[in-house]
Amino acid sequence: MSNTSKLSWSSSIEELYKTKKIPKSISQLKDVGIITLQDLSWIFPTKFYQVKKNPAPEDCQDRDYIRISGRMVNFTARPIFKGRVRLFQIKSSLETQNGIFSLIWFNSYSSLKEKVHSHYQEEEIVTLEGTVSHNGPWTQMVNPSLKTSESETVISYPTVNKVRGTFIKNLIAKIPTDLWENVPELNFKKVSLSESLNAIHNLGSLPAKTEHLDRIKYEEFLQDQLKVQLRKNKKNENPVKPFKFSKKAITSFINLFPYDLTNDQSTSLNEVIEDLQSGKTLSRLIQGDVGCGKTTIAILAMKLVRSQEKQVAFMAPTENLAFQHFKSIQAFFDPSEIAYLSSSVSQKEKNILYQKISSGDLKVIIGTHSLFQDKVIYKNLCLCIIDEQHKFGVDQRIKLFRKCEIPHCILMSATPIPRTLRLSQYGDLDVSIIRQMPAHKKGFKTRIVKKENFEKFLSFFKTRLDLGEQAYVVLPNIEKTEFRDTHSIEEIYNQFKTYFPSANIEILHGKIDSNEQRAIIQNFHDGSTQVLISTTVVEVGIHVPNATVMVIYHPEYFGLSSLHQLRGRVGRDSLQGFCFLVPTGQLGQTQNERLLFFEKESDGFKISEQDLIFRGEGDLFGKSQSGSINGRKVTSIIEDVEIFNDLIDDLKKHHDISLFSEHIKFYDLKNNQYIGNLI
Repeated sequence: MSNTSKLSWSSSIEELYKTKKIPKSISQLKDVGIITLQDLSWIFPTKFYQVKKNPAPEDCQDRDYIRISGRMVNFTARPIFKGRVRLFQIKSSLETQNGIFSLIWFNSYSSLKEKVHSHYQEEEIVTLEGTVSHNGPWTQMVNPSLKTSESETVISYPTVNKVRGTFIKNLIAKIPTDLWENVPELNFKKVSLSESLNAIHNLGSLPAKTEHLDRIKYEEFLQDQLKVQLRKNKKNENPVKPFKFSKKAITSFINLFPYDLTNDQSTSLNEVIEDLQSGKTLSRLIQGDVGCGKTTIAILAMKLVRSQEKQVAFMAPTENLAFQHFKSIQAFFDPSEIAYLSSSVSQKEKNILYQKISSGDLKVIIGTHSLFQDKVIYKNLCLCIIDEQHKFGVDQRIKLFRKCEIPHCILMSATPIPRTLRLSQYGDLDVSIIRQMPAHKKGFKTRIVKKENFEKFLSFFKTRLDLGEQAYVVLPNIEKTEFRDTHSIEEIYNQFKTYFPSANIEILHGKIDSNEQRAIIQNFHDGSTQVLISTTVVEVGIHVPNATVMVIYHPEYFGLSSLHQLRGRVGRDSLQGFCFLVPTGQLGQTQNERLLFFEKESDGFKISEQDLIFRGEGDLFGKSQSGSINGRKVTSIIEDVEIFNDLIDDLKKHHDISLFSEHIKFYDLKNNQYIGNLI
């Protein structure tokens, strides 16, 4: 496109259109955060093809991109219906000078059917391009394009919020050349960002070499670290009134627990107290293994803030987890000052709670997403505690923090986060790590149950029930699915009723009404239910000391961290816990390696690191949970750790954030798009 000086990287993507008629796809892109030309430039190609011209069918490999010319030698079009729309499945063959290719188009409109039929009838030489695959003896092209070019290479863009990659490709092509030559950047690197973006988008003839991809990765890590630094600066901008706690009060709160704190718990508590007394906003991540005692520290922090006549909100991602926390925490507070709030609470009761929260009568409010709804107005909320924080999106956390008089916050994670990932994601937070397990907890033993040992496993299971102990049986899904070779909950329930006819067995899953779920969990907690057959709704928050056996069917479908969370439901007190993994079918090599590693390893930190390698780190800033695609695009904290460490070293050399002012302005970070109110 020709030079268009009026446009800049902060211009809206709408400005690429000279006419008033803006395609609907533009609003779809804006809905997921693609607002400026800079946002658009960071949608990268997913595939890069070198075009093979007129190859013989036998010379083609699966996923080769080819451009071929010939005559269509047959034609069929079978109508299919999707609702009221009539589409077609079109089949043909193209006879080229080097052989015959099979062609098929799925879900095609009548216009394409007529075009293909016309080429067949007229016996015209037609040129097609697309990827090939092998279907039996045939070399096949699926949905080949009738629009071709002379390019030696073809790049393909992803579909974003139902906007096709071809539209995105054409939109990126509208960005003026002069902008590509002038991308604002920090000059830490020899390779320019302008040159690398040109290479990645194939705007010139330069291929996307490793050095250019590395430069893009460096830039993406840099953007994330600027967000982290800005959040950290914003947190410390305004001093807050420090709390003051007497040693006598602190000791009295600790003595409420029937056990001594571990050294790690004591250290974490002291760090929280120092933060609250410092005059700066408390922003701390408490991470540690399943059952290490994070909730104990959270309760002590709540007691401290409550002692200053301030309010505390404790938020968990699910009703079951939030309610279990409420049941365990309420023993530490006066019944009149603590309440549970969630969507399952009746509207009449909610209205009463809203009034008590706004008046300040309620000091401790425990619940789910309901805690940050517009109708909830706090009088003097000063501490937010978020459990399983990674299950909330950034925007959801911000909504709760904005309700605070003083936004002190504690985030808790039962999935230990490796150091590099923690620095990448939570560099603006102080971190407390609890590694020691309380002395009174027995822990667990883990075994993989093979077919030849299944009867022995059932015998052991029966022995534990005969001793008066209880068991969980967990499956990855409620019903069978066409994508997984798994049992349904109903099937396993019937099997266990056959194995243990005298046992009281109940079923629990997310489709059951929340009040009924609570009743089922209470029955299990009280001991009237011996075996609970469930989905992962029991993964966190359920504490039944008498439950000693955890059976996980189809463990190959769970991540290691999820398996470890489930395993953490047993061995939580003075009774030894046992975890059994019951895979089905033939396991692949990777699946088998994962389960063997899990069987031998009990350290949650090592499990987390291994899980990161197997599954990837996901969307670190949590934006995917609130509809945005502004997560990681090209970087992996695992594969690109050297690039990340290189950036951290550079930032240490240039630690003054004011040096980055132009770069920050370019990324528009000060408008709260990324940093929000706090996190």
